[in-house]
Amino acid sequence: MDNLFTILSFLNYAIRPYLELGLFLILIVIIGYLYLQLKKKNNYIQLIFDKLHIQDPELEKEELTKILSKLQIIELTKIVTKDKFFNDNILNYIFEDTKEKKLFLHYTQEKTIADKVLKEGFQFRYSFYKTAYKITRDRLDLIYKHSRSKYFGKNVLILSISTKIHNYYSEELKKISPPEAFVEQILTEVPPFHDENNDIVYALSNKFVKGYFNYETGEIINNPEFNPNFDCDIFRKNLERLRDAYSKEK
Repeated sequence: MDNLFTILSFLNYAIRPYLELGLFLILIVIIGYLYLQLKKKNNYIQLIFDKLHIQDPELEKEELTKILSKLQIIELTKIVTKDKFFNDNILNYIFEDTKEKKLFLHYTQEKTIADKVLKEGFQFRYSFYKTAYKITRDRLDLIYKHSRSKYFGKNVLILSISTKIHNYYSEELKKISPPEAFVEQILTEVPPFHDENNDIVYALSNKFVKGYFNYETGEIINNPEFNPNFDCDIFRKNLERLRDAYSKEK
């Protein structure tokens, strides 16, 4: 019995350092794995911030959490809610024949307003980009922008401008270098006017309005006058008028 106890004591003494070393190595591996997972997660989150152009992670933390949740349940959302924005027919309509086109979305609650835009063009004050959101096929970007904008209205207008047309007038504007001018202010067929607040209102030509859809019902309304490649003498006159006005200010 004493011999057995002696043998066990010897084995414990001899093996224990190896057991401790083994446990230590296992612990190092676990810590390393957790570190890599955390780093991978942080890199993924940073990628999302970069893609969505979020400048302050602290201010947008809650919003990002909501977006990530939408990424996980987007398919379920299409089934259990009225939001049909990501249905295939809607996405196909938005992005059909969009090669070499610049795409923008604008949300409005009233159908009558959307119908008016199809006929009279898209009105905006000062900056076109404050009410129209540039989009691409990037699904994450779409989810983000739709989740932020959907509460402005269920009718979503699609604005589409030929990249060639947009770039041409953009380059012409650079030659003039007016301090507060945008291409969309040139692409109007009617003169700008002042509203009741004395703000200048521009109307992007209705030729650049593809149509609109209702993301609750899935209804799609086409604009028969839509032509993303539309160009006319009025645009060049607008540019010339802007050039003359800026020259007088110098």
